[in-house]
Amino acid sequence: MIKSIFSQILDRKRNAIAQLRSDASSCDFRERALEIRKSANPHRLLRVLEPGSRRPNIIAEFKRRSPSAGIIRDDLTVTEIVHCYERGGACAISILTDEEYFGGSILDLRAARSSTNLPLLRKDFVIDPIQIFEAAIAGADAVLLIVAALEDACLKELRSLAEDELGLDALVEVHTSEELRRALNAGARIVGINNRDLGTFQVSLNTSERLIAEVPRDRILISESGLQSADSLLRLRKVGFRGFLVGEALMRASDPETALRNLFAAAGDRQFTEDFDWSSPMTTPVQIKICGVTNVKDARACAELGVSMIGFNFYPQSSRYIEPKVVRRIIETISPRVLAVGVFVDASAEDIRTTADAAGVRCVQLHGGTSPHVCSELAREFRVIRAFSTAPQFQPEEVSLFSDCDVLVDAHHPNLRGGTGLTCDWPAARITRSFARSLILSGGLTEKNVGQGIATVAPHAVDVCSGVESAPGVKDHDAIKDFVTAVRTAERSFQTPSHTSSKGVILSKAKNGASGTSDMGLPSRTG
Repeated sequence: MIKSIFSQILDRKRNAIAQLRSDASSCDFRERALEIRKSANPHRLLRVLEPGSRRPNIIAEFKRRSPSAGIIRDDLTVTEIVHCYERGGACAISILTDEEYFGGSILDLRAARSSTNLPLLRKDFVIDPIQIFEAAIAGADAVLLIVAALEDACLKELRSLAEDELGLDALVEVHTSEELRRALNAGARIVGINNRDLGTFQVSLNTSERLIAEVPRDRILISESGLQSADSLLRLRKVGFRGFLVGEALMRASDPETALRNLFAAAGDRQFTEDFDWSSPMTTPVQIKICGVTNVKDARACAELGVSMIGFNFYPQSSRYIEPKVVRRIIETISPRVLAVGVFVDASAEDIRTTADAAGVRCVQLHGGTSPHVCSELAREFRVIRAFSTAPQFQPEEVSLFSDCDVLVDAHHPNLRGGTGLTCDWPAARITRSFARSLILSGGLTEKNVGQGIATVAPHAVDVCSGVESAPGVKDHDAIKDFVTAVRTAERSFQTPSHTSSKGVILSKAKNGASGTSDMGLPSRTG
């Protein structure tokens, strides 16, 4: 009898594990994993799936190919897809690391970890503890355990190792009632119901609808496979599913970010659609970054009010400087959906790595003269935002040299280090957008002028610091709320232009006066 593909995969996986164990570099995997997890934030996937959110919890998956579908996508990198998923609103990201059948690798997981702060799931055929140690070292927050691939004793051992010893989460996957019973007996808290039969690869949502009736109410349920439309999510949300793992539909989309946001909207996410009018031609909401946060209270307020990114200033001369160890404690108290950004000025790559690791941030914002080479080097480990000021000598096309970075365009003053009361050159920022993969508008923004800034520049994100403060480093929560409202109102009024090149356009310099200080108390300097 010909073996099923699933059996073949498991046979090959055993051989791959034997090779991994024979490699001298793996001898200390357990010790390294335990050391890394000592300072890690535990159970991050469980936290984002717990009750409280009215929006669908979508775990978006990176998957190059599969035995049933063949090549799905090979024109975008892990980092590019992860950024799309993050901006699109995913609660977590699944990285398929099987090499032979799915075209992935543990390197994909490492690249994803350096690109996002969202919880990461290692999706693979995990049958040995060394794979869990390897996942923890690479930066995973959770691992997939497929009941059909494991004996009861091994299933219990692996779940306990992941959750109880390392503080990871285990997504325990089942397809039948018998597998569900075994998963529950093993102590599974997050149960994934795979609508795909791993023997035949046939898919039916009836599997999820049937098995949910057999699951205790205190367990978190994730539906996997075959979720191609909003109707599927609506159908399964009504019967009690907490989350959804969606891969192929997003990977095949020409624009995964927009596809994910449209999925949220069509799935009837009332809170999300009330904040943003999806009938508007602007189909990608502007992200909001609050910079210069210095305390837990302000960070929590930002997260609760819908801010996407929070900036922590590691420039010692700034009045908003904060110690890395304090930032780590703050990050542990806020939702993993909020991206923590470390802000640096003319720091060396070594200092950036050391400080970012101590603080627990996976995104760095670089002011000053950091070169394209250094930015590319750092982009292998972090999401990088390269800041530019619109000084008279600034040329928008310069940013094309920083292809591995998001770009922040800020205000400039020849003498002052922040506190200029000026916005940046909006026409210059508008042209810069054509040369940047993602553009953040900063400098002198307030709730009064951010709408006009969005209309003029059409940025992917806006950054505000002093415009929402009552004092340097002290945020005014009402001002943050007003700023967020102003951004959402602007989205309903203006259309984002297409990404067309502006090479050869003659730039007319026009300063836009506004209240509020610019550039977060940092030196305004041309990059």
